[in-house]
This record gives sequence, structure tokens and C-alpha cells, in this order.
Amino acid sequence: MPSLSSSRYQRIFLGLTIFLGFVFLLVSIGKIVSPSVFAGDGSSDGTTNQTLGFEKIFVVNAPWRTDRKDAMSLAAAHSKIQFEWVDGVLGETIQEKAYPPGHHRTLSSGSLGSWRAHMDAMREIVVRNLTTALILEDDADWDIRIRAQLLSFHCAARKLSLLTHEESNQQNPPAFENNSQNPIELAKRSTVPITSTDNHNAPKEPYSRDWDVLWLGHCGTDLPSPSPVTPNRVMILNDFTVPSPKHLRLRESSPPDIIATLYPPYTRVYHRASNNTHCTLAYAVTQRGARKILFELGVRDLSKGFDFALSDYCAGMVEGNGNGLDRKLECVTVQPPLFSHYWDERGRSDIMGLGVGGRPEVGSRYVIRSVRANLEGLAEGSETLFEQWGD
Repeated sequence: MPSLSSSRYQRIFLGLTIFLGFVFLLVSIGKIVSPSVFAGDGSSDGTTNQTLGFEKIFVVNAPWRTDRKDAMSLAAAHSKIQFEWVDGVLGETIQEKAYPPGHHRTLSSGSLGSWRAHMDAMREIVVRNLTTALILEDDADWDIRIRAQLLSFHCAARKLSLLTHEESNQQNPPAFENNSQNPIELAKRSTVPITSTDNHNAPKEPYSRDWDVLWLGHCGTDLPSPSPVTPNRVMILNDFTVPSPKHLRLRESSPPDIIATLYPPYTRVYHRASNNTHCTLAYAVTQRGARKILFELGVRDLSKGFDFALSDYCAGMVEGNGNGLDRKLECVTVQPPLFSHYWDERGRSDIMGLGVGGRPEVGSRYVIRSVRANLEGLAEGSETLFEQWGD
């Protein structure tokens, strides 16, 4: 067989490089549906590793909910995610003297059991001196492209931190002109986009440690008020892992989420968490954050359900002891959330009962290429994923 010339080798190599670059571009914007590509290889540093860039992942599961344990194990395996279990707790098994001070008697048994399980997770993080950990509840669902979404979250969280530092370092910060009462105009002035220079590869520790809580999965949160000084929100435009505006709602009967009316379609918005952030479906903590939460909610006071108490703590609304300490967590969240409740046909929750709003809904809000909804296809090796919330 005649040998190929050097120039021909070069042309073939160049053509192959261009083709692979084109494939990578399509995958990055979500046009090629390949579960193996979207899941990541689970072997790299940053958001692509088996713990999504955190040191550990914990999943809270009531041992009697073996159905959820099976489903979560499969979802994690198909996503190349490794985690450890934290046992759920029956509220009625907690002895009275084990509670911290506060008005815990007003809480339901389900809320008390949830609180204790999350405190056990915080204690594990503190005892093992973990730098960061992600905590999931056992009915969590996510998009098969979660690693790419978390890379964007890493960029947004760092940009928010820079904006905060810039504002705090200005002795006389100039206020932007804010004469408009148009909500869309105010949102535009308060939000900066992530640019191509921000979206670089994640380092080995992608989220840094400048925060206490990354609230990645919730069932509702408020946007911060428009800042009179500097932007206080970060957005990613044309994120096609975001459902279209008509599907951005907590349930079918709910009004549209506020971001569906203020921002262009397929926009994801990142900001500080407010005191109206609810459901601890998925959140990450630093070692510093875990220690604060374990003291504040495990030792000092228990008067609200865990998610309500954490929400207040993020907003700096916990009562102090008159010692002048700043009782506030540094919390960053995202709309729409990256993790959502997955409701099966039974729609049962050990804390809330039937589905969101009291009636069963099948599937998971805000998640397009749902791992949970695609378990059957993934188990059969399908290369085509069912998409929720199609237009």
C-alpha cells in the first residue's frame, strides 16, 4: 500500500480536529443527546469528578424508604456520581432532652426527623473535617448535564464574590441611575452576564471556600432587591438546560416564576439566598458553614423546620444573644434550581404528604433531561433521552 504523504497526514489530522471541535461545541450547547458524554467520565478534577467538585456527597435517606434508595443508587450510577448515605430519623424516636432550646414542640414529627438527619450530616462533615460537601435528599432529581450546569454555577458564584468585594472596597461607591420603575429595566441594571472570559475550566477546588452554603435545589426563592450601588445578580443567557418561560413554575397551577417575566427565555440567574428560600433538596456547605449550622440549629435553637431556619440564617434573621456577633451565612442560590423533587405516580413525601400543593404531580420541575425520568432508557442503554417540559 502506498504511504501517505506528510501533507496528507496533516490534512487528515486537521479535518479530524475540526470535526471533534464541532462535536464538542454541539455537546456543550446540548444538541447531541448522549448520556455518556453528559454524565462526564467521573475521573477528572473540578465539577467533572465523581463528587461533582465537592469533597463528599451525602444523601439523606430514611432506611424504610428502600424504594428511594434503589432509585437514587441507579440515578447516581448512571451519572457516575459517588455518595454516602445519612440515615433519616423518625421524629418520635428523638428524646425530649436531646433537643436544643426553642419551640420545637410546634413542629411535626416529619419536620423534627428531617432536622435531626440534616444535623447528623453537618456533624459528619465537622467530625471528618471535610472542606466541602453536597447534601441531597433521596427524592432529588437532576439533569444528565449537571456537571456543565455546575461549571456555570462555579463561574457565577465567583463573579458574585468579586462584585461583593468590589462594593465593599469602595469607600464612596457610585450609585447607578435608578429612575426607572420598570421591573424589567431594574432587573437589567442589577444583573451582569457571565462572559466567555468567566467560563473557564474549573480548578481542582472549583467553588472556593468564600461561602457557607450553595443552595442548589429548592422549591422557591426570592430575587434580591435591585442594588442601588452595584449589580447583585449574575445571569447566563441562552442556557438551553433551562425550560421555556411557560414551564418555569412550581406546579402547573402556579403563576410563572418571577425570572420568567423579568429575563429573556432560557436565562439562569444566580444571587444571594433570601429568607424566602425553601426546601433543602440539595445544598452544599463548607467546613465553616457546617460548623455554623451545627451550632446555630443543633445546639443553640430549634424553633422552625430546618429549611425555614436555614433560610433565615442565610438572610441574617436569626436572633442574637446580644454579643454583637454577626449571625449570618454566606449563601448563594440559583433560579431555576439545578436539583428538583422527583414525584412518582404516588406523589408521596415523608414530610409534606401528597406532592407539591397537596396533589400528586409526576416528574420533576425545572429539569429537562431528568435522570430519574430516564432510568428505564438508561438501564437499557438508550442513547436518546426523554425530555420533560418540551415546547
